[in-house]
Amino acid sequence: MPKIKVYILLLFFTTLVLKIDAQNRKRDSLSHLIRTSHDTTKVKILVSLSRMLEANNPDSALIIGDSALKIAKKNNFQIGIGMAYNSVGSSLTTAGKYDLAINNLIKGLQVFEKLKLKGAITNNYNSLANAYMGLKDNVKAKDYFLKAYNISSEEPRNESMIAVTSVGVGNMLLEELKFKEAIKYYQQAEKYFKEKNIKNYEAMATTMIGETFLRDSNFVEAEKYFLKVIPIFREINDEYGLATALLNIGNVEMEKKDYNKAGIYLLESLELNKKRKANDNIQSVALILSQLMEKKNKPVEALNYYKIYMQYKDSVINIERNRSIAESESKYESEKKEQQLKVKNLELEKSQIQSSQRGMMVYIFAGALLIFIILLFFVFKQFSEKKKANVLLTNKNIEIEKQKSIIEEKNKDITDSINYSKHIQQAIIPSTIKVKSTLNESLIVFKPKDIVSGDFYFVEKIDDSIYVAVIDCTGHGVPGALLSVFAYSNIKNIISSGTYRSNPAGILTELCKQFKSNLQSHTIKINDGVDMSICILNTETKKIYYSGAKNNMLQVNDAGLKEYLADRWGVSGANEEKQTVFTNYEIEAKEGEKYFLFTDGFADQFGGPKGKKFKLKQLEELLLRTHNMPFEQQSFTLSQTFVDWKGNLEQIDDVTIIGFGI
Repeated sequence: MPKIKVYILLLFFTTLVLKIDAQNRKRDSLSHLIRTSHDTTKVKILVSLSRMLEANNPDSALIIGDSALKIAKKNNFQIGIGMAYNSVGSSLTTAGKYDLAINNLIKGLQVFEKLKLKGAITNNYNSLANAYMGLKDNVKAKDYFLKAYNISSEEPRNESMIAVTSVGVGNMLLEELKFKEAIKYYQQAEKYFKEKNIKNYEAMATTMIGETFLRDSNFVEAEKYFLKVIPIFREINDEYGLATALLNIGNVEMEKKDYNKAGIYLLESLELNKKRKANDNIQSVALILSQLMEKKNKPVEALNYYKIYMQYKDSVINIERNRSIAESESKYESEKKEQQLKVKNLELEKSQIQSSQRGMMVYIFAGALLIFIILLFFVFKQFSEKKKANVLLTNKNIEIEKQKSIIEEKNKDITDSINYSKHIQQAIIPSTIKVKSTLNESLIVFKPKDIVSGDFYFVEKIDDSIYVAVIDCTGHGVPGALLSVFAYSNIKNIISSGTYRSNPAGILTELCKQFKSNLQSHTIKINDGVDMSICILNTETKKIYYSGAKNNMLQVNDAGLKEYLADRWGVSGANEEKQTVFTNYEIEAKEGEKYFLFTDGFADQFGGPKGKKFKLKQLEELLLRTHNMPFEQQSFTLSQTFVDWKGNLEQIDDVTIIGFGI
């Protein structure tokens, strides 16, 4: 059972009288009342103050609840004893100490059962259910939720308690994967708390609706509810709830494969958890961030977040170990002081009754020695356990270092393979010198997103025809590069046949056929393909023949800019019959005109002062504004504009632009 559910139900079951937006003022008032009130009143005030602090500061809440318990016991204030036990139990549950929490909650329940207080009994049932949820004992949790709900249903006028127990029933149904029924109960609670303007409880009910949709893989609805609840958590300054909501929506964006958005939410959640020193939550967020960076092909950052995960995982282990040692030391000191007190009393009696007590002193000394031996045994046992824990920790650190070495070696192998792939890809992409020898008046802007590219360009002269193409393969990086080699080989074979010297549309049609016949028996999906634009320049007639699959061509001269529209479908083996026919354009080329083929990487890049896309319109304006520049200067301007626009943001796609003139 995720910790968020335990936290949510604890917040519901503490008190329905207090509201978060007045806590600071009430805290001051309660502090003043503690100093001036009768002991029984102090108990009630301390319990209320403990519950105020429970969500964001469970350690302080636990100390205050324990103080209330001591005062209540001193005055034999039975209701106060029950309230204090429940407060201490709830704080321990929030802190993740479920066994201790159950022990205190059962003691409180016994008090309320003797007093026959139905409302308090219901509250205790719910609190016990929360603690058992933390222990993942869903059978006992379900039993206590049903007990609480049955008592609440007997009092239909107690709408607040019905709303609270509705959440418990919702959680029970969620664990049984009955998503629709669970949402029904959560929405019932959300409606009540919204009507009563109890924002913290409304936020938690809304969160559970979002989590239910997330568990049901309904990511659209889940995202809607998580986005709805984030402003509420910010308004009531609930850092725990906000951190959890950000983690949840980060998970949603991960499922939707929107890794950039996921990173934004997860990083904010990590910072909040670090601020709260919530080590168990830090390790959860760090692990997801490590997985995110792995999906984004950032192995170094993935490893860094995995180190954070392991660091805080070990920290949680150390905290539990230190707590156990501290408890043992405290017990030892207490027993030691008690023994010292007994010895002093015996010495006083010895001075009063002298020799008649000498025989008794022998037995007392023997008893003291026995106790001392027992204490030594416990100390030795604790020392041995500590030593074992240290050995275990050392072994884990060694294992981590081994895993680190393995990961580094694998990363090196992967990087070496990618670099080798880069050399292969460079062999098929014509060099700038070769392009210049074929097209004297030309420019190339080629910026792969990764080491290897899913974009490539093709320039080839056969007799009096120059073939110029810009191709954008599905994906980028290694997958795109693999597809680019396949596409290059087929394009070269088709052009070399000499069949399509004035028919670029025919080249696209033939390429569709090659994709369909060659890819359908391989592991690459049949949907994979390319977006491309291709020109054939006849050096004798000065005519340009153009055809495009989703990629347009731009003509720029002093009169302005003209766009030749490509067909709306790409080249793929999955195309329907009508989508294998492409449009031919015949253009009378003139001196002074420039023609540009390009992929969508430049226009789709995020950047600028507002982090928005560059967009095609702005690219067209840039080409028109710089068209009178020499190609070499224009190429530099385009490259520098892209770098300036991108700034510190990540490049999102490969970028390719080819320009040429007559």
